Amino acid sequence: MTYPQLALGLVAFAVVVRLVATVAARRAGRRIPLVPTLVAAVALVALTAVFDNVMLAAGVDDYSRLHASGLAIGRAPVEDFSYPLAAAVLLPAVWELTRRRTRADHP
Repeated sequence: MTYPQLALGLVAFAVVVRLVATVAARRAGRRIPLVPTLVAAVALVALTAVFDNVMLAAGVDDYSRLHASGLAIGRAPVEDFSYPLAAAVLLPAVWELTRRRTRADHP
C-alpha cells in the first residue's frame, strides 16, 4: 500500500463518518457547525507544514520515496497533510455520534 492510498482511505473514512453524523444531528434537530471545522483544519495543516518540515530536516523522521506520491510541501509529502485534515473532519463527527442524550434533546 502506498502513502497516497492510505491518505485517501483515511480522508474518505472521515468524510463518510462526518456525513453519517451530520444526518444523525439533523434528525435530532441539531447541526454540526462547519466554520470551527474549517478553522481547525487550517490551523492543523499549518502546524503540520511547519513541524513536519522541521522534523524531516532534523532527520527525526523520513519517508520511503518509493511509496510516496512525490509531491511535497517543503520536505513534507502532501500525503502527510491527510492526517490533520481527517482529524479536523472526524473529531466533531465522533463527538456528535457519541454525545450523551439528555431530556432537553428529546422534547
